[in-house]
Amino acid sequence: MNTEQKYLHLWAKIIKDDKQAFKELFDAFGKELMNYAYKICLDRTMAKSAVQDVFVDIWLYRHNLSNDVQVRFYLYRSVRRAVTRHLKNVNLDAQEFENYLSELIDDASPEAILCKNEFDHQQEQQLASSLKMLSAREREVITLKYYSNLKLKEIAIMLGLKEQTVANTLQNALSKLRTRLSYLVSLLIFLLIK
Repeated sequence: MNTEQKYLHLWAKIIKDDKQAFKELFDAFGKELMNYAYKICLDRTMAKSAVQDVFVDIWLYRHNLSNDVQVRFYLYRSVRRAVTRHLKNVNLDAQEFENYLSELIDDASPEAILCKNEFDHQQEQQLASSLKMLSAREREVITLKYYSNLKLKEIAIMLGLKEQTVANTLQNALSKLRTRLSYLVSLLIFLLIK
């Protein structure tokens, strides 16, 4: 049984009132969904609340759920909607709170760690500033692609877009980041060969 089939099996059991299956589904996706929600709203409390809302709704309305779903997409889309509702409820500008403050270079090698330690506060601010310059859609596509490891087709389905639109959005975002961060990459290379 592959992973998606396992989740579908849990889903079917939840519809039939299986509390253990519900717990297993939450254990499988809870942390991943909270990370995704946090990257949208940058508020841990709000992210946790949004994920909890999704799972509470799943349990409350389990008898109305369809058996024919892609569980992972359903959960991601539901969390995205829940975060949007939370942002609207507190009258915050969703664009401002969808900033991703993630590093672009995620390499655990000793050299990379050393180089990261050598980056000063100003360079970290430049990276954060560069990510903020992207549109909310571009940041979301980057998060889904590189942090949630989804394929372009999966992102397209989740966001309700054409796959080509997602590919174009990703390409545009990466191009903008490359342009703005080219000096950081040069510095990183310099530090690595030093």
